[in-house]
Amino acid sequence: MPLPISRILIAHPRFPPLADDYADAFIHAGVDARTFIVDDHVHWMQRYVFRRINKLARALRLVRRGTDLFRRHRWGDVAYPAARLAAAVAEYAPDVVLCIHGKPVDIGPLRDASALKVGWWVEQNDSWPALDAASRHFDVYAAFSRDIVDTLAQHGRASFHLLHGANLRQHHPIDGCAKEVDVAFVGAWSAWRDEIIAQAYAVTEDIALYGHSWLKKSRLPNDILRKIHKGDFILGAELNALYNRARVVLNADRTVRLGLNMRYFEVLATRACLLTDEAVELGEHFADGEHLCVYRDHAQLRQRLRALLDDEPGRARIADNGYREVLRHHSCDQRVRELLAAVATHVT
Repeated sequence: MPLPISRILIAHPRFPPLADDYADAFIHAGVDARTFIVDDHVHWMQRYVFRRINKLARALRLVRRGTDLFRRHRWGDVAYPAARLAAAVAEYAPDVVLCIHGKPVDIGPLRDASALKVGWWVEQNDSWPALDAASRHFDVYAAFSRDIVDTLAQHGRASFHLLHGANLRQHHPIDGCAKEVDVAFVGAWSAWRDEIIAQAYAVTEDIALYGHSWLKKSRLPNDILRKIHKGDFILGAELNALYNRARVVLNADRTVRLGLNMRYFEVLATRACLLTDEAVELGEHFADGEHLCVYRDHAQLRQRLRALLDDEPGRARIADNGYREVLRHHSCDQRVRELLAAVATHVT
């Protein structure tokens, strides 16, 4: 069956690297793909002048928090990236423009472009004003949460459900990699995560912690932080190696109340054992004790972490099951097939 499209342009900020992951998956599906990294299209006036004026005006309480005095300026944070995206579309002439939100990029200038305009909402925000502003100019709009798909449909927006997935060429098992770290945790500081790391440290001191703001905001003792905090960021091959080296990858996303972020799929794709708190929609895709392990409070976290560290065969069984589940159902390649099927009816 011929593919419904031959060229796609994918727009998204640089981090997380979703544009690169999905460009890779589209290329492997036989579709020519290019990326438009929104961060690379910021005018120097916005970067060095407008941002500083906005910051000063907010600090002096001359404007409300979040106000952008230069929102409509042609060199501002909205108009300039939109114009650059329109120029990229005119040059490349893709069949589809896929904007992953992320920081939305205005596609108003693309209204007359022949390309099918597809959006994909991956934010923990289900307020209708935000969804309305992000989705209104798109031909079809995907969301990683079923609740958001329902909201879009109720307001007459053509929509479909599209989960995150794992780039299996980026996140994968490494042959012969020894399990050298009891616990790996990757994520920015939050009060909940601070509590979880403290509980995990009561079980094992062998923790590799990566994420920004920990050294500034954590209530953990400084000597413990200096011991376990390994860096503010970890990406690419280093992140894949970390997951491979960990006996348990710990996750703490109590605020996840919509769709699942990439971490669930990427960790399991490395054949690592994931121990996570409970997120809405998690049970739709993975079974507790079979594909991963779930904790619901501090006591259960300590109990399940201790049990996993002490039971290598059981830990390996869960990791293997999670890995196979991602390979079957949750790769970026699978998501591309789903997206192609969804947009086929909209391509003329």
